[in-house]
Amino acid sequence: MTPPTYCTSCGHELGIGRFCPNCGLPVPGRHPEAAPPAGAPGDSTGGGVVPPQAADLPPAARYPLFADAPTVAPPPTPPSPPPPATPPAPVTPPAPVTQVAPLPVDAPVAGTGPGPAPAPMFGPPPPFHAPASTSPERPRSTRWVVWLVGLVLVAVLAGLITTLVLGGDDGDGDRAADSATDGATEATDGAEGRTDGPSDGPSDEPSDGPSDEPSDGPSDGPTSPDSGGTDGPVETPGQVDDLSSGVSAEVPAVAPPSRDRQDQPVDFAARNLVDGDPRTSWRMPGDGTGETLTFDLGGEAVLTEVGLINGYAKVDGADNWYQGNRRLRTVQWEFDDGTRITQDLTDRQAMQVLALEPVRTTTVRLHLVDVSAPGRGPNGRDFTAISEIRFVGALG
Repeated sequence: MTPPTYCTSCGHELGIGRFCPNCGLPVPGRHPEAAPPAGAPGDSTGGGVVPPQAADLPPAARYPLFADAPTVAPPPTPPSPPPPATPPAPVTPPAPVTQVAPLPVDAPVAGTGPGPAPAPMFGPPPPFHAPASTSPERPRSTRWVVWLVGLVLVAVLAGLITTLVLGGDDGDGDRAADSATDGATEATDGAEGRTDGPSDGPSDEPSDGPSDEPSDGPSDGPTSPDSGGTDGPVETPGQVDDLSSGVSAEVPAVAPPSRDRQDQPVDFAARNLVDGDPRTSWRMPGDGTGETLTFDLGGEAVLTEVGLINGYAKVDGADNWYQGNRRLRTVQWEFDDGTRITQDLTDRQAMQVLALEPVRTTTVRLHLVDVSAPGRGPNGRDFTAISEIRFVGALG
């Protein structure tokens, strides 16, 4: 079927699309749903749609082109009516002003002579007085007083810190004066008691911190050469015991007592040498080189072993007073028969023992041959100390 040139419905000239650009109806011969015009070939019904053949496939659906859309113009929008006019607000007329004529001051009243002048409406102005100052008096500044008090407090605090760090109390309470207590002090069981604060026991390992400097005092070696006794050989006892607890000591000097970190009293009496507690100590001020300690065994005894802890072996927390005080480097033991034996010591916070050939004696003299320099650091103290002395043998 040949497509018509003009629309069969509205008579508008057709383009190349499948719909009339004027009325939008499908064009016969271009769109399957368009009715063929009356009298067209194949129209046996006088204008009906010719059914497609059964073997014909329907064309693929497609969206209409822009040219296929109807070009009907939308109806014009009627203009909106103008808003109703607002009536003007009524204007209130101003209130009438009544004018009052001023009364004449100097005009005479009819029938009378000039009358007296009327009294003035206002009196004379009061005298002017300058207003007193209402600003409060500025107080005197006291800021300098605050600064002065602060400086005094800082100075006091600095003095306390300097005293504690450089010359103050040490861990075992060394508030003792440097002066020695001269004369001999004999240890007895009924003497003044002592109390030590909690501390760690002595170590058997060598100390790492003590100074290795030589003594600053005289050190000419033993007072006499080592020698054997005059009594000849002594038979070894069958049973030996520690005789230290029954021994009394005589020392050249004693350092004054003090207090420890826990504010407990601490003394350095001679009895501390034989009390069995290494945390206590005999101590004398300064360098003890050349001094002699004498021990009374309480009767004749045969000794087979002597020993000592050669410094102040107390350890109080982080404070190791073995390192802080002087330590013995060399001593010489002397017995009643003239036997003299030299013992060299090391920096060890433990008992250092010297085995003897059996020797019979009632007293033992300990000569301090060589003493170390004072300890270093804030805990350094110029004291010569011995914590313990041991005598092993048999009485009788």
